[in-house]
Amino acid sequence: MAPNPWIRSSRPLSVAHRGHSIAYPENTQVAYRKAIEMGIEMIECDVNITSDGQLVMIHDSTLDRTTNGRGRVSAATWDEVQRLDAGAKFSPAFADTRISSTEETLLFFKEAGIYACFEVKGADASESKRIATTLLGLFQKHNVLDTMFMSAYNHDALKLALAQCPELLLAPERLPDDAPADPPEAVRQVQSFPAPVLQHQYTVLTPEVMQALHAVDVAVWSWSTTDEASLVLSIELGADAVMGDDVQLMLEVLNRMRPA
Repeated sequence: MAPNPWIRSSRPLSVAHRGHSIAYPENTQVAYRKAIEMGIEMIECDVNITSDGQLVMIHDSTLDRTTNGRGRVSAATWDEVQRLDAGAKFSPAFADTRISSTEETLLFFKEAGIYACFEVKGADASESKRIATTLLGLFQKHNVLDTMFMSAYNHDALKLALAQCPELLLAPERLPDDAPADPPEAVRQVQSFPAPVLQHQYTVLTPEVMQALHAVDVAVWSWSTTDEASLVLSIELGADAVMGDDVQLMLEVLNRMRPA
């Protein structure tokens, strides 16, 4: 069996969490575009679904926090969602920024030639499964199974998609995400798929977790590494990817500690 290509021994993969979201409204085209312009290797982003089955780029299952809309994403039509303002709450400078469809976003990443990780969200387990299977259809339609990951807290949704497409790249979160380090449990969770990557919160990431996962050829993505201390710790532990909101800081720390 070939070694896992997502294990990075020399320099961790740089992953923008919802785009360059420290300075731009999260999960919007402007945040993704800026991260790519700055030189990021991968973008992590979030997917929900509308009442008429359109996958859309928004983290929460409700519209309230990041847009001028209200209520569940899945209670609104795609036509209603795309008319919302997804930028003004972040800053008036971004007023009239729109929510993108997942298909539009996927094609943008493909054209840019970068990796992506689409996190399946949803208001409940049923929605998460609908999102996962619909997202898989987009991956297959646009031939991106080798460059784009699917992730989720709902492991059953990921397993449903994997059963339909064994080539699907998965990067599940370790559950619960803030529980104390537990190397055997981390290994058990990732091998239950199996998946080539496990996402692990940096605050409970330890050398023992890293050793256990690397011993079974699983890459570890450390999140959310937005400040310098979290980045330095993750890199020193040997994480295979760092994921955070501040792309500029991430690349500065990587270039200092692990020059390309």
